[in-house]
Amino acid sequence: MFKFGGTVDKKIKEIAENLPKGGKVLDLGSGLGANSVFLSEQGFKVVCLDKDEQVFKKIKEDYPKINVLSSDILDFVFPQDEFSLVLILNVLHLFKFKEVARIISDAIGSLKKSGFLYLKVFSTKDPSYQRFASIAQKTKEKNTFYSNKTKSFTHFFSEDEFLKLFKGHEVLEMTDVVVGDNHPPLGKHEHGIFTVLIKKQ
Repeated sequence: MFKFGGTVDKKIKEIAENLPKGGKVLDLGSGLGANSVFLSEQGFKVVCLDKDEQVFKKIKEDYPKINVLSSDILDFVFPQDEFSLVLILNVLHLFKFKEVARIISDAIGSLKKSGFLYLKVFSTKDPSYQRFASIAQKTKEKNTFYSNKTKSFTHFFSEDEFLKLFKGHEVLEMTDVVVGDNHPPLGKHEHGIFTVLIKKQ
């Protein structure tokens, strides 16, 4: 089965240059952990979280310097004012928006002052948005759908939602673009991706 997180996000290399030497990083929903491995090799203290037991065991075995935790994000107890960077890449759209708001609030609370939060999610520009709107079960939340087939939620984000979530903090970057992707079982396809980088004030 295909697993995400096998390549290093290009933006992380740039962000790493602005982090304090030896700072702590939290990687939520890390997948195969390429970003965690890269940051660990740069000398950062990395806490890596994923609920996939296979991922957990492999990272823990191959990269003992990384503090690997096996947990659902909703069950994670966020420490306060501890991290220089929190990563939440390609995972938040798998939650209901009410849960997303809680996760982001907790993630920001876990950042030190001037720490960075970097995330990517599906946007309403995603080609699959209209498909979900037509075949998936609608919920009480706008742009949140439930699939009876996969027994899971998917939320597609709009810009105004993000601006509310990050109120009071500096938005350094916010882009909403359609990008190509290629992985099994879908093969070549496209996603509308929101990329957001904020700095805690």
